[in-house]
Amino acid sequence: MEFYIETYGCAANRSDSEIIAGILSRNNWIKVSSPEFAELIIVNTCVVKGPTINKIMHRIRELERKYKNKKILIAGCLPQAYPELIRKNFPKVSMISTNKICEIGSAVRKIFDGERVEILGKLEKEKVCMPKLRENKIIDIVQICSGCLGNCSYCATKLAKNGLVSFSPEKIVKEIKIAKSEGAKEFWLTGQDVACYGFEINFSLPELLEKILNEVKGKYFIRLGMLNPRHLRKIIDRLLKVCEDTRIFKFFHIPVQSGSNKILNEMGRNYIASTFEEIVYKIRRKFPMATIWTDIIVGYPKESEEDFKETLELIERIKPDWVNVSKFYPMRKTKVRESPNTEIAKKRSRIASEVARKIAIERNKRWENWEGEVLVDDFFRNGLLGRNFAYKAIHLPFSKNLIGKFLKVKTRVEGLKIIGDFE
Repeated sequence: MEFYIETYGCAANRSDSEIIAGILSRNNWIKVSSPEFAELIIVNTCVVKGPTINKIMHRIRELERKYKNKKILIAGCLPQAYPELIRKNFPKVSMISTNKICEIGSAVRKIFDGERVEILGKLEKEKVCMPKLRENKIIDIVQICSGCLGNCSYCATKLAKNGLVSFSPEKIVKEIKIAKSEGAKEFWLTGQDVACYGFEINFSLPELLEKILNEVKGKYFIRLGMLNPRHLRKIIDRLLKVCEDTRIFKFFHIPVQSGSNKILNEMGRNYIASTFEEIVYKIRRKFPMATIWTDIIVGYPKESEEDFKETLELIERIKPDWVNVSKFYPMRKTKVRESPNTEIAKKRSRIASEVARKIAIERNKRWENWEGEVLVDDFFRNGLLGRNFAYKAIHLPFSKNLIGKFLKVKTRVEGLKIIGDFE
């Protein structure tokens, strides 16, 4: 029997889909590339933004209308955060929570026995060392924890993931060893906030990294997932020491969300803007060529022009390599229900995106005539992508034989694009 899976959202969601596919494949299901050829359609959902939920709901309606005789299963964060939304709009469709994907096999059997299933609840099984059908053989997405220690006023992901659950360091190392033996050379340590990994089990992210580096031999790269400033400040010195190892990408994704302390307080972020700045300065003192990503939300309720100005000034001071700009959108069941002024939010989003783009282009110029090694890890349009020590995307000409290879290149820069030349 054939199944099709469509994935929305973060790296953890991509990992969930790979686990779902792995479990089903072990049960003699075959993954296909189009819903047209499948008997079972799985939509793995995300709730991080309202517009994303709207897009997913529209897509499910489309699939239900087009494939009347096929079974549809809604997976991921939406069933756990907003099950009533699915029950109301898709009363015949089954659902399984992101926390319960290990039960996908029994869920599918019940669906094909004619049942409508709802499998929801808290996480009970660690998402490591599970069957996995990786989309990219070179990259293994390793979920090291689920949930977080935060309680941000706008966040719907907390409704789906709940509090922090850190996974076993031993199992994480075991998974990486297995994936490496199967050809993986790039490992993404992923979670809602990997900076607080281990806090509830008397362990930490730097200790986990030390354990991986000591026990997993050979040549590979580790990419760290999102690091919340609130918890990153507690481990930053030790983390930077561990990151001296050449097997860790000098890449740090630190979501600041706002440059205004007033708005950060309204958001319940539990740090001030200067905390973020101090962390970034520490990173750049240690690793001058490190890549820094951040996220900001514009149009948040009570965000004044002065608050927005403070955010722009922060971006201009820090000069991140990339900024993910989001317009605020009120989410059901969260603390903030007030709708933003749409036109103001759109205007601020345009301004912030343009400022961020100019900074990104300027930052890219540092890579003109850089020479060094990249890991060729993915296909991209008519070519390939390689990643250097700072996780910079290096565009390369197409060649099937290069995937998974370490390659010495010399780079040239065209705006936001870094191109690698090699002999």
